[in-house]
Amino acid sequence: MNGHRPKDKNQMTSLEKGLYLLSLMAEEPYRMTVTELVRESGLNRTTVYRILTTLEERGLLIRDGNNKAYRMGPMTYHMGNVYLLNANYKESLLNILEKIGRESSESVGMAHREGNQVVSMFSIETHQPVKVNDRPGVFYPMNKGSYGKCLMAYHDPQIVEELLDQATFEKTAPNTLTKKEEILKEYARIKAQGFVESIEETVPYVIGVGVPLKSPDGQIENVVAISFFKQEGYREKLEEMKKILFRYQRELEMYLY
Repeated sequence: MNGHRPKDKNQMTSLEKGLYLLSLMAEEPYRMTVTELVRESGLNRTTVYRILTTLEERGLLIRDGNNKAYRMGPMTYHMGNVYLLNANYKESLLNILEKIGRESSESVGMAHREGNQVVSMFSIETHQPVKVNDRPGVFYPMNKGSYGKCLMAYHDPQIVEELLDQATFEKTAPNTLTKKEEILKEYARIKAQGFVESIEETVPYVIGVGVPLKSPDGQIENVVAISFFKQEGYREKLEEMKKILFRYQRELEMYLY
């Protein structure tokens, strides 16, 4: 850490203290316990704990179960999505997604798992007059759709079990998965075949197919997917879309970090 401190802590507002703690979490080692944050910030333990609790409740921080250390939460990713869209290092990903969109003539997107949340990163809209993709920054459930199912399938199994035990799922379309057993079975299928399908799970008549993207560290925290409306011969079209995604899978992975 660089040890930089803002103005005297006695003159800091509650908001400034919260922002300062967040700035500390954005530096190596990117995980800190309450004790470490108290020592680094110079704030008293009660104040630090109160702020951390609020930040955790808002999704700005999450806490590791093993060592009780805090790290950046999914809401920071959500709030930073505009920056990501404008950052130069993301331009290559967008260019590839646009190529997939032109080749498929359908809606294309990427999503990322941050902690236990799956959030949309990019959305390239279909060339058709009716749109099916959500805009970037939208969170996705773990029981339906290409994004949520794929990335939770590759998440820590113990955490997934706990999340499923705590959740209840509403049936929103003919094939929405609502039971823990069928969701876990679907996760196993996704990992075995290396791709995900979503057929009328989110809303009626919407089909999706996606492939996982592996980061350099071997983790799968990103997925690219194509969505389109169900029509006659949709199975053949689904296979065609899957082949397109697999062709660009490695190219996309080259720009992940």
